[in-house]
Amino acid sequence: MRSTAFILLLAANLFAAPPPWTPGSFGGLTVGHAHRADALRALGKPDLATPSPSGEDLLYKARGGHHGDLTVRLDRGGLVTEIQESFPVAIPRTQIYKELGNNAMTAHFSWAKCAGNALYRDPRGTVELTLYPALGIALWPDQVGYDFAALRYLARQPGLAHPPACVSRR
Repeated sequence: MRSTAFILLLAANLFAAPPPWTPGSFGGLTVGHAHRADALRALGKPDLATPSPSGEDLLYKARGGHHGDLTVRLDRGGLVTEIQESFPVAIPRTQIYKELGNNAMTAHFSWAKCAGNALYRDPRGTVELTLYPALGIALWPDQVGYDFAALRYLARQPGLAHPPACVSRR
């Protein structure tokens, strides 16, 4: 009886909805609310502005909270859709946990090449991200997979909630 209850509880946790996501903020810019003019006011003139398929990327060299390069991604209407800090040197998990707290959650994702390389939630996925939903932050692992290479401020949880239709079920 107890083992059945334990299995049901485990299954409920595995398939539970993720906690609510709060849009991330950096330097007074809230992702999903701020616009290009706000970014220029808050961060100044970018070191480089380049068009992207979805809009424009503004690059600020060594301007992140950890002295990393900041990329402010804008959609075609000039809305800030993401702010990413690429760390100059990978940062240990212990340091990030000291800075942001131990209330992070781990989520696994996979890439769907058939859907334009879309990232989607997959409990068996090989991409493991550390998420701080209350802060709107996703941390990307370095090539070894333990330390962090980048921090992303996002308006909503990363990736698609479900696999695209083109992904076959395992």
